[in-house]
Amino acid sequence: MHRLLPLLLLTALVAACDATAPEAADDLLVVEAFLYAGEPVTAVRLTEAVPLTSEDATAPPVSDATVRLVKGDAVYTLTPSDSAGYYHYAGADLTVEAGDAFRLEVESAGRVVTAETVVPGPPEGVALSDAVLEVVTFSGGGPGTGGFPGGGGPGQAEQNTLTVSWDNPASALHYVVVESLVTEDPEYIQPEFFRDRFGGFRFITEPTDLAYFDVNAQSLQVLGPHRVVVYRVNEEYDDLYENREQDSRDLNEPPTNVTGGLGVFSAFNSRSVGFEVVAADD
Repeated sequence: MHRLLPLLLLTALVAACDATAPEAADDLLVVEAFLYAGEPVTAVRLTEAVPLTSEDATAPPVSDATVRLVKGDAVYTLTPSDSAGYYHYAGADLTVEAGDAFRLEVESAGRVVTAETVVPGPPEGVALSDAVLEVVTFSGGGPGTGGFPGGGGPGQAEQNTLTVSWDNPASALHYVVVESLVTEDPEYIQPEFFRDRFGGFRFITEPTDLAYFDVNAQSLQVLGPHRVVVYRVNEEYDDLYENREQDSRDLNEPPTNVTGGLGVFSAFNSRSVGFEVVAADD
């Protein structure tokens, strides 16, 4: 629903929070809470921890908690969302900006969970190699991508790629969102029988410590305006992602910045650049 990365890595870590003493997880809350600079607060999720010995495939959501965000002297109470376990702020007076320090406070069934984060600055030097991405004619008729097997010719894949780059001297983690801005009457790139093989009008990359990402026309579905959003990952998420593949001896110490529970409370900042997807002349 949002631009946040699905935290499958977090689920894997906290579900197996203690391989030797699974009862330690029985009464813990799991927090997945993310703030995005310049955006409403909608990405706060609470679940129960699942012990390693449990037969449950998914963590039970917690939808009846009291959830507050604190910024300075201001306290903002979140509201349960339509999706079970999710919370959002319904007012218009809460802003999320670079440098803001937030404290998350959660109360549920006698449990008190807290966490803190600081909103990072946006990525610097975000730029595209070109403002236009041309899509060559599909060999079966209609617009398509030159990189598709059997279509185009030598060098066509390179011609149908543009690169988004950013400054990253410290090799910090970033991730990229590419999305179409077309809202009505889309002009599809691929013929109808082939569209379902593609990922829709938006895709999200995994975090990378590189300073660039190649946008290939094969990953897109429609002509028209698009944008690339580069997100800077905060330290808490960075730590979690880097520790997603643990040695079995470390399962009792999953990375977390949550006091009284498990999980992560983190913040992201971003910059976006636009480009146009156009059909190349035959």
